[in-house]
Amino acid sequence: MISRRKLMLALGASLLSGAAQAATSATAPPPEKAKPVAKAPAKTTVAKKPAAKKAPAKKQVVKKKSPPPPPRLIITVNKVSQKMTVVLDGDELYKWPVSTGAPGYETPSGTFRPFRLEKEHFSKEWDDAPMPYSIFFTGDGHALHGSYHVKSLGRRASHGCVRILPANAAILFALVQKTGMSNTRVIIKGGFFADGSTVSDKPKNNPFSKWFN
Repeated sequence: MISRRKLMLALGASLLSGAAQAATSATAPPPEKAKPVAKAPAKTTVAKKPAAKKAPAKKQVVKKKSPPPPPRLIITVNKVSQKMTVVLDGDELYKWPVSTGAPGYETPSGTFRPFRLEKEHFSKEWDDAPMPYSIFFTGDGHALHGSYHVKSLGRRASHGCVRILPANAAILFALVQKTGMSNTRVIIKGGFFADGSTVSDKPKNNPFSKWFN
């Protein structure tokens, strides 16, 4: 007879072998996959734009002003010949006798632009003497104007103004109004010679060539 002890040992051995077989037959669970570690985003280096070159400063070109157009109406008074010549756009229109300043009342020489027109003017300085159709060309009161002292025309007889026949003064006044004072010049020639020059300015061979202009 098998003893009780041996029986117990045999039973334990069979249980252990069955458990071992069960353990080996069971499939082991797949190992857990490691979770991917999120990588920090790589720092992107932004390429620096090259500094924009400053455009060279433009040179300021100063525009030259075109010269003003020449005056259209030229009124020339010759203090030697005591004559006035009126030229419009290069064409001589009139030539009249005048009276410029008497000794002690000189009519100024030079080139002037008229700045005031008065159809009916009376001289406050000379007992309200009438000065019809006055064309003022100096700030001192010198003017081209009509005069009723017609017998003195052709010689120096005024107090500094340029006297002309009233009818001629009216024509000249209207001409200046139409042409414009800015387009008019008054030229007074007053040298020893008729063109307003002095002895030293004249050629020696024929100094009197323009005496009676």
